[in-house]
Amino acid sequence: MTEKSHQTETEAVAQFAKDLKLAATSLSLPVTEWPEIAGRFFRGDSSPSTTLDQGDLPNAKQGISIGRYAIVLGVLPEIPTVSAIRETLRRYRNQCVVARSFLSVNQALDLQLMLVGPRGSERDAEWRSLALMVERDDRVARKLAWLRPDEQENDARSFSDFVRRTFLARPWEQVGQFSISGLDRLNTGQDGVESRIPRDTAEEWDSIALRPDADPAHIVAALVDAWKRRSQ
Repeated sequence: MTEKSHQTETEAVAQFAKDLKLAATSLSLPVTEWPEIAGRFFRGDSSPSTTLDQGDLPNAKQGISIGRYAIVLGVLPEIPTVSAIRETLRRYRNQCVVARSFLSVNQALDLQLMLVGPRGSERDAEWRSLALMVERDDRVARKLAWLRPDEQENDARSFSDFVRRTFLARPWEQVGQFSISGLDRLNTGQDGVESRIPRDTAEEWDSIALRPDADPAHIVAALVDAWKRRSQ
């Protein structure tokens, strides 16, 4: 890796961290820098035998906490190949192992690894596929990938879409902006709102779904049969 590319990656992580901090501040969530979780040393022991080699760790990374969440930030590789992604994930998983040594049991369960993609990766089909591969890897920490758009002026919109997939999302604060689904209407108690799902069908669905130790396939079949009876 050249010095220039390393610098670019570091700048991308720094901007990513800045955007996340601003999003958290807008929600009145406390934000703290946590450089130790992005370091080389395990908590309480900096001896050579328990220090990870730099070749086993990512070059660009940053550690922060937002609310109760510890977050390791990093970057995806420039080239969208499976081998590059696997090597990147290996290094960041190692970093998350270091991070977990600084966390309580509950904090470790909520550890997040957020990785930012290269410029122009947002609309690239190959990158979208690889991003799914990253996010499906649930080892050591939960992983989320933000694929950036081609143009920097579109970053705010793209980042907002990314935030909606994180713990920073606040859908319950958007009252009145979403349509009420049929099932939700049954519990609204609103006069004049006609549900498309009869109450007796909904009650039967509840009864079917709550059967103890029922086979999932039988539950699905019973739910479908209940709906068919309603349609006749």
